[in-house]
Amino acid sequence: MENKPHILCVDDDDKIRELLKVFLRKNNFYVSTAQNVDKANKLLNLFSFDIIVLDIMMPKISGTEFLNNFRKENVNTPVIMLTANSQLNIKTKSYNLGCDDYLSKPFEPLELILRIKKLLNPRINNVKVDKKYYFGDFIYESNTKKLNKNNKLIKLTTNEEYLLEILIKNINKEISREYIGKKLNVDSNLRSVDVIVARLRKKITSNSESSFLKTVRGKGYMLISEYE
Repeated sequence: MENKPHILCVDDDDKIRELLKVFLRKNNFYVSTAQNVDKANKLLNLFSFDIIVLDIMMPKISGTEFLNNFRKENVNTPVIMLTANSQLNIKTKSYNLGCDDYLSKPFEPLELILRIKKLLNPRINNVKVDKKYYFGDFIYESNTKKLNKNNKLIKLTTNEEYLLEILIKNINKEISREYIGKKLNVDSNLRSVDVIVARLRKKITSNSESSFLKTVRGKGYMLISEYE
């Protein structure tokens, strides 16, 4: 299976996010999107991205504020800033905070592709190995985020996908409801965690009707794999 660079696009404009997602996917990239910084941070806790395309002007927390905080923990992932403001002082601030490139709106999508490829090279030619996780007849592919059973794709909701990613990263380990709730941004209502877990559990059941997603009484949940 072909490995694709994973790009995170952060922009509060619904139309721009959708256009970027469609265009980038057509150009052989795996794409995740977020409409604000909170959503972006949630995705960053779950996935490892090869590049971030970041809008500057966003409500509550701006792209520059996000970049400033992001660079304190991650200095390697390339960031391309997008903005309708082409003033030199805005560009200077972005570069000083650690952005790698800058595009003023409106821009040609092809120009974005060229800049992404430039930043990813040689990363794009040194593609990370696709890690596969096995439990029973199920296979989870870390790069594509796909779950298969006997070569049949198992469809997951967004929250189920996020939950499975958390469990996969901690396979055969107990994970508390509180930890899952925080990662899924539903820590204010832990009952929501139980609902998401129950739905995922039904989808990863063995032929003997036993689920690989176990409840650890009084502690939380665990994904069981005999292969790890």
